[in-house]
Amino acid sequence: MNRYADLVRMSTAAFLCFFLIICSGFLTSVFAQALQRIEIPSSLNPVGSGARALGMGGAFIAVADDATAASWNPGGLIQLETPEVSVVGACFHRTENNTFGTNPEASGGQSVSEQSINYLSAAYPFALWGHNMIVSLNYQNLYDFTREWNFPLVQQSERLSTSQNIDYRQEGSLSALGIAYCIQITPTFSFGLTLNFWEDGLYDNEWEQTTHQQGLGTYVGNPFTFESTSHDKYSFSGFNVNLGILWNVSSKV
Repeated sequence: MNRYADLVRMSTAAFLCFFLIICSGFLTSVFAQALQRIEIPSSLNPVGSGARALGMGGAFIAVADDATAASWNPGGLIQLETPEVSVVGACFHRTENNTFGTNPEASGGQSVSEQSINYLSAAYPFALWGHNMIVSLNYQNLYDFTREWNFPLVQQSERLSTSQNIDYRQEGSLSALGIAYCIQITPTFSFGLTLNFWEDGLYDNEWEQTTHQQGLGTYVGNPFTFESTSHDKYSFSGFNVNLGILWNVSSKV
């Protein structure tokens, strides 16, 4: 008789455990829908080196007559006739006006401001073996990731309804430390190259994303609240080479 009672208790306990596991998985699935992570794509924002070059657009590649030539066309560095140190600062205020068709409540303007060192270089021209040459050391802030979004989001289905506020922040940049060299092969033709090192160990060559979601909802008429924060951090390293030439085809041009 005792063995039968023990068997009944064990069966009851096993059933309760199984029932709790099923309920737990079901509730987890429900709240996972409510706390679905919002992914906000963000593209690289090219910065470029120097306000003068940016103002001239692509035409500066053909001119390349200041220290930022190491970034745009290293073949133009030969035009620097004396040692030169340059510092370029940058600031911006970006405004985005977003429109969402399926969730119009999330539409609206978003803005962000940032200041940074855009370009830093030291160049030294010299002559060797009958040719004019120049070397330079350069720091270039090339890509920016700064973005801030804050918007409401309402999601509704047959059983689940949620209303939440999403705060998304992204900050960081990609920079490169470059070593440039240029040689004047003939009086009208010069060749240059820049070797860029993208190393996270030398400076903060990284970006971070933080998303905070907070809101309330109902599931089959039962109210609940939720809050979630996710933080992602990325870094980048590598190297690349820029090659450039400057050819003065005619003195009349």
